[in-house]
Amino acid sequence: MTGLQTLILAIILLVLVCSLLFFRDGKAKISMAQLFDLEIEVGETNKNESKKAVIQAAEQRGDPEVQPAIQEIGAAKRARLTRVLWVDDNPDYNLYETLAFEQLGFLVTKAISTEAGMLYFENLDYSLVVTDAQRGPDADAGMTLLKELQRVKPNIPVIVYTMGATDKREQLVDAGARAVVDTPSELIKAVLNERASTV
Repeated sequence: MTGLQTLILAIILLVLVCSLLFFRDGKAKISMAQLFDLEIEVGETNKNESKKAVIQAAEQRGDPEVQPAIQEIGAAKRARLTRVLWVDDNPDYNLYETLAFEQLGFLVTKAISTEAGMLYFENLDYSLVVTDAQRGPDADAGMTLLKELQRVKPNIPVIVYTMGATDKREQLVDAGARAVVDTPSELIKAVLNERASTV
């Protein structure tokens, strides 16, 4: 059984136990928001799988500076389950990054448009959003999403993961992005820093 399968099984068992403990008037009184307040221990198997995925993402994107991200993953001990919304019109470009996050207790929802992303965001409880800057011919898609998110929940951490981050950083940070990055190692560090700041 992989680390992720163990985590999913543990969550299912926890939901069952909690539903028994919080059973009132014929109804279970536990919400998914309460579930995401749980803290988990990040095991060595999960950390090793996350490191492998980050290394693969770095190789795919030509990122030579992967060691700082590897060290941060290695230092992870306990973490809060965290739901992440990731909006990108090419989600398959981020497969290894997604695997790295999932191994560390992030539950990633993918959307390929601003409209779909906002529908998820307005109906589920997310702790963090990752977005690209451009989707298809729309060079301002990331900025549009950022403005919509700031309107709905001004303090939501948003990380923009895009090629050419240096050229776009100032404008996107001024609009409310917490970080604008273009390498897998920078992304991992930014996301782990945001989760650490909310614990």
